[in-house]
Amino acid sequence: MRPAYKDELRIKKRKKVALKALIALLIIVAACVGLGYLLFFANLLDVRTIDTSGEEIIPSADLKTATENWLNEGFLGLTRRRDLLFISAGGLASELTAKFPRIDSAEIKKEFPHGLRITVVERQSAGTWCFSVSGKCFYFDKNGVAYAEATQSSGFLILNVTDYQGQAVALGLLIASEEWFKNILTAGELLPKIGVSIAEFSIPSGSFDEFDAKTAGGWKILFSNSTDITKQITSLGILLRDKLPAEKRTGLQYIDLRIQDGIYYK
Repeated sequence: MRPAYKDELRIKKRKKVALKALIALLIIVAACVGLGYLLFFANLLDVRTIDTSGEEIIPSADLKTATENWLNEGFLGLTRRRDLLFISAGGLASELTAKFPRIDSAEIKKEFPHGLRITVVERQSAGTWCFSVSGKCFYFDKNGVAYAEATQSSGFLILNVTDYQGQAVALGLLIASEEWFKNILTAGELLPKIGVSIAEFSIPSGSFDEFDAKTAGGWKILFSNSTDITKQITSLGILLRDKLPAEKRTGLQYIDLRIQDGIYYK
């Protein structure tokens, strides 16, 4: 009889332990359900206001609409806007920069309990790049990113490039290989410092690594990507100062800087 009594006690203890475990599990499940309800269905942290700043050309309404569309996406009816806590600031920033190529960067701040603040920095134009084959022109920034379509222009207030060999690109992509646009930007920045105004840069059809600059005086400067552009322009400044001042440039056709440490002119 004694062993049977002990077995009965063990069974009762096991039942108590199982019951306590079941109660604990039910409490945890109830807590999770309650927390889930508070987070996603009670509207305690849902997004209700969107404020934007920094935009100059992009309409604020367009930024807000794009943000609203992103917030309203979700899975199984659980949209992003239901809980500010779980919104990915990086994800929204990536969405906006992809949708608006003019945006250089976007900062997203959560303003609890119901707000989002979006601060954008728009790209600033470094010039226009026109593709002769397609006839399309684009504004590009200092990083060489094409961010808006443009009309072909001329003059000395903005850097103008005509590309006779490249193909038009999509907005948000590099306007050309890094080598091309960096060297052209460098030349466009340094030439005015030595007193040379440039009307247009051009990349000839079939060019391997050469480009040229048409000056206000009508003569050209020939460049090569294989040279040190900064050093070549420094040498050009010395040549123009010592041997070819403005009064001696009548009839000048070109100055050739395509060979490193060498300058030729005609």
